Amino acid sequence: MNHYTLSHLEAAACLWEAVLELRDRPDAEPHAIERALAIRKTFDVLGTSGLRLMVVGWTDAVDAAWYKAQESSPFSFDWDFVPQWIVDTIDWSDPRHPDIRTDSAHRDVPGGERAAVRKGASVKAPVPVGRPEHLALLARARAALETPAGLTADGSNALIWDIAHAERRLSAAPLPWPTDVHVAVIEHRHGTNLHVALDAKALDAQVAAYCREWWREIGDNRDPHSLSDRDIIETYFDDHGHESCSTDRVTLEPPIIPLRIPQLPETGTYCVLSTAHLTFQTADRLDKWASWPPSERPIDIAASVYGWFVPTRELAEECRAQLPEDLLRLIAFGRDRGFRFVLLDCDAGSLDVLPVHDW
Repeated sequence: MNHYTLSHLEAAACLWEAVLELRDRPDAEPHAIERALAIRKTFDVLGTSGLRLMVVGWTDAVDAAWYKAQESSPFSFDWDFVPQWIVDTIDWSDPRHPDIRTDSAHRDVPGGERAAVRKGASVKAPVPVGRPEHLALLARARAALETPAGLTADGSNALIWDIAHAERRLSAAPLPWPTDVHVAVIEHRHGTNLHVALDAKALDAQVAAYCREWWREIGDNRDPHSLSDRDIIETYFDDHGHESCSTDRVTLEPPIIPLRIPQLPETGTYCVLSTAHLTFQTADRLDKWASWPPSERPIDIAASVYGWFVPTRELAEECRAQLPEDLLRLIAFGRDRGFRFVLLDCDAGSLDVLPVHDW
């Protein structure tokens, strides 16, 4: 069972709100109007409930993008970031399958439920799979097995991703792609017979079986089994004054299987610095702060066996005022080098570029 936090629900609501806004209130410029028309067409094809389910599936992706951008973004999440993320990220060209663009900078690592994709790999998103595409996918898989040396890393990742999506479609729906069926409706005095087959020949066989069963009603003395299916059908309904047969070909559409964006683990980087770069007084403060309730600490730190984890994000002025200069220096050192945390460890070696305190 999935458990959703308030943050997930807010992101899903913001996504849906932004889609409606982009559809109903586009800016007065060609690209925005074109996008609004594409969104409207998607609503027409999928219906509101179908599209809403797809949009909710983008929640993890937009959360991951916001996690990366929030510290440097001057904009709000709901009114600014989410609409722009949709504009930059979502491809509305296929009204049956609006999808996250693979060239988008907001998408971290695409992947199937059973496939781990290497970081940095270029992997394309799946296209709606029909029978020809499925046959082509099988051919690609066979070629990869026959000549594995000719497959690049990106090609391998793309193949794994496409197979995973096809596997999910096949397991989630009894009808994996649009299929034409042939239908015959026979009207007679007892009611209506409905016959369905995958091709016209099989349908003729069903209707001809009905005609042979009731052949005596048209007063034809020939043996009905001596006639072909097509001949017996034409003869029976031409000569029968009270029955009729109409045929049609109908396309059965599979249910829409929304693309589920895999939930990625939150990751971060840290550098290890010696506690010798702190004064004894600062180390003593960190020890005390680590034992306080989180809401009372001037900075959110975590104690380790040999020191402390300290976040490197920018701090509000009132928080900075409570921190000693040596600690602020180490926080800035880590942040300037792209680290999200600093691990202050008593066993780490000291660096020449930082002051060392002997205690």
